[in-house]
Amino acid sequence: MGLGKTIQSIAFLYHLYTFENVKGPFLVIAPLSTLEHWKRTVEEWTNMNCILYYDQNGQPGRRSIQYYEWYHLNITMRGTTVPSELNKFQVLITSYEVFLLDYNDVIVNIPFQFIIVD
Repeated sequence: MGLGKTIQSIAFLYHLYTFENVKGPFLVIAPLSTLEHWKRTVEEWTNMNCILYYDQNGQPGRRSIQYYEWYHLNITMRGTTVPSELNKFQVLITSYEVFLLDYNDVIVNIPFQFIIVD
């Protein structure tokens, strides 16, 4: 504890994002008690968009997060509005439990470029 592992991991992701043209998305899986700390640290040290994928209300709350926070709702191209597959975030932070619950239905469909397990 206290060795700076979180900030080193975030600095590495930010280096990939800014200098290596790896635009994400990145996945961070961490204990529930540290999720807010991860989010706060990403927001303080980088300009990457970060969302916290955890909800105490269970699956309906997580579905709401997916709908409103994951993708741009639609894109208009040449006068036609189509659903977007563009992520709104570069970093997705979740707990071990939510990762295991939603892996097959949700998380496996996102092409994460890098995964950090805390």
